[in-house]
Amino acid sequence: MNLVDILIWVVLLVFAVKGFMKGLVREVCSLAGIVAGGWAASVYCHSLAEVLRRHSSVPSALTTPLSFGLIFLALGLLFFFLGHLLTVLFRIVLLGGVNRMGGVLFGLIQGVLVICILLAVASSSLPPRHVSSCLASSTATRPFFSWGKTILSWWKDDSGIENPRKTGRVPSATVEAPERGAHSFQDRLSIR
Repeated sequence: MNLVDILIWVVLLVFAVKGFMKGLVREVCSLAGIVAGGWAASVYCHSLAEVLRRHSSVPSALTTPLSFGLIFLALGLLFFFLGHLLTVLFRIVLLGGVNRMGGVLFGLIQGVLVICILLAVASSSLPPRHVSSCLASSTATRPFFSWGKTILSWWKDDSGIENPRKTGRVPSATVEAPERGAHSFQDRLSIR
């Protein structure tokens, strides 16, 4: 077990504790508020900006960002209060323990996603040699790295960015591995 393994376990523990403290309902409502707020703000900010331009003295360059922020904040607060209300209802019907255990599971899932994405992004560029060797010698990075690559490939499929799986080209960063010559970071993970 090296430093990377320890960091992975610490991140998972932090997310699990956060999920336990907040509970499943508040965690889900928080995430829903961010997603719904971001979506609604991006769709409706221009309409609200027009209203602000006509009926306020706010400089026109600030109306769109202000509108985005107001919509995002309003929906975020709405979901925040909804999460608190539902958490109180869960406690009333004696489901507080279920809510907290669900929060731990949801928190762990969030932690896994964060680790997967960070590892996949970190390995998509050329990491420094000592970082690359730490990641390659870690036993915990292999599944997270694999899942992270899959997640990023889904996002790239949806974003219109060229997907190497479809073209047959696989970009890789090469790192000198003393025992076997030049290999990509991804290859080093599968060598050991």
